[in-house]
Amino acid sequence: MAGRAANGMGTIVQRKDGRYQAAVYVLAVDGTRQRKYVYGKTWDEVNDKRIELLDNNRKGVPSIYSAMTLSDYLEYWLENVVRVERGESTYSGYEVVIRRFLKPLIGSRKLNALTPADVRTMLGKLRKRKTVHDKPLSARYVQNIFEVLRSALANAVREELIGRNVAKLVKAPTRDHYEVEPMSGADARRFIKHIAKHWLHALWLILIMTGLRKGEVLGLAWSDINLVTGEFRVRRTVQRVRGRLVFGEPKTERSRRTLFLPAVCLAALKVHRQDTAERMSDSLNLALGQPDDLVFVTRTGRVVEPRNVNTMLDRLLRRAKIDRSRVHDLRHTCATLLLLDGATIREVMDQLGHASITTTANIYGHVLDEAKREMAERMNRLADNN
Repeated sequence: MAGRAANGMGTIVQRKDGRYQAAVYVLAVDGTRQRKYVYGKTWDEVNDKRIELLDNNRKGVPSIYSAMTLSDYLEYWLENVVRVERGESTYSGYEVVIRRFLKPLIGSRKLNALTPADVRTMLGKLRKRKTVHDKPLSARYVQNIFEVLRSALANAVREELIGRNVAKLVKAPTRDHYEVEPMSGADARRFIKHIAKHWLHALWLILIMTGLRKGEVLGLAWSDINLVTGEFRVRRTVQRVRGRLVFGEPKTERSRRTLFLPAVCLAALKVHRQDTAERMSDSLNLALGQPDDLVFVTRTGRVVEPRNVNTMLDRLLRRAKIDRSRVHDLRHTCATLLLLDGATIREVMDQLGHASITTTANIYGHVLDEAKREMAERMNRLADNN
């Protein structure tokens, strides 16, 4: 049924294409009142959307509309979608991209008037932009900016604000070739031997033997680990965001995973648990949101500072006479050694918690090539023995 609602409540009409349309004046993000249109296949479907908009007006919650500027829409998306659905570190990174690049370069355009040419022009300007350290933006970062815009516009399509995602019509910028820098097998063995007396012996072992991210290891609690079977769950991560420690969930569904610890890690954890209990002081200083049974803590029970892990690794490598590596390179070392030992790319993907097998293959493609050459040599040896 089509008809007119009471004054100020919006109108519903049937269009020539058979769909229904409602028009309602809503509170906009910039504080003004704007006319917003919503559509549906049935009168009831559109009426539900109309009621939702009117309910926003009653609560004083801004509604979004297709003719708003891209800047206003990005603010809405950041606060109402990203902040709600993504982790705090993701929100922080997106906020910087939107504030420093998207708003100044393309934010004045109307959301429903954005064109592929606008996006291509923005990419051209980004390639000339400099960082705060007066260096050109990396190709990787330019692509990250593009992906933030594409993600925001995809949400606008889902919310029926625009009919197409113009960023999908533009060729994505290419990234710099990313070459991982894992330790060699010999250096990995030397590292494992050298860390035996370090107070975070168990942490280093878990990093290099399971491929967990630094924040995932620091977020482990004793309740996540079965010290008998070795099964453990990756349920949280900790990192420093804008100067404060933040505990949150892993960034993707695949990152929330269940794995198994090698026996050597279990043995180190049992020793670590005893050592921690012996050196713990009476005065505790837990970080905000910190579980009370966290595995890796200081004498005051506070989570180990993520930045201090970087410093400690540098010292360990210098003493062991191993080339400098980042903490994240221990993750790469684990993946590389697993692949060279015969693990499949799918198994490594699950171990590392990558969102897709494509990500794993792109990062470790050169390792796969080396493994393939080794397989060819094995077949040659087999043939030579006949």
